[in-house]
Amino acid sequence: MDSDIRNQEYSMYLHSRTKRIFDIAMCSLLLLPALIIMGLAGLSILIREGRPVFFIHQRAGRDGKLFWLPKLRTLRVDADPYEPSTESDNELLVTVTGKSLRRRRLDELPQLFSVLTGRMSLVGPRPELPNVVVTYGSLHRKRLLAKPGITGLWQIMGDRKVKMHQDIKYDLYYLRKASLKLDIKIVVMTIPFVLNPK
Repeated sequence: MDSDIRNQEYSMYLHSRTKRIFDIAMCSLLLLPALIIMGLAGLSILIREGRPVFFIHQRAGRDGKLFWLPKLRTLRVDADPYEPSTESDNELLVTVTGKSLRRRRLDELPQLFSVLTGRMSLVGPRPELPNVVVTYGSLHRKRLLAKPGITGLWQIMGDRKVKMHQDIKYDLYYLRKASLKLDIKIVVMTIPFVLNPK
């Protein structure tokens, strides 16, 4: 798909060494506080909702290749993790601890390890469910040109009432305009989004 990026004038930064160095540097800075938060959150999940603490399921990454994505568990154990839904659809399935974690996106913290191993990037399109990817048309498949990200334009600007795979304008913009400057800007914009979920 690298040739597709050149033909469609997508940013070559997406697969550059600069982006990889940025990912590793930022994850290294975030890892210690993330481990502390994950430890406290994991203890809360264990006490309130029981096992399992972590939730690992498949998502589609770059070129549509499947990978295992880890999260802190926020749904009841009887919830279907592969059923695409909006926040309101999931309201009855989210646990007490899960609601608090989701408000600040802290359930995403284990994905730092996916970034360090190269399966994800810190900034990029949101990783999609495999059963949704198989329904993609040519326009939607362009989301798969880049590694999925923990944060991104859709994550901080998209309408949460609209299903992710139906709102791709933010991802398409990022694919065209991706740069180190834009990544830094998105990460900075993510901080108040996490600290003040309202």
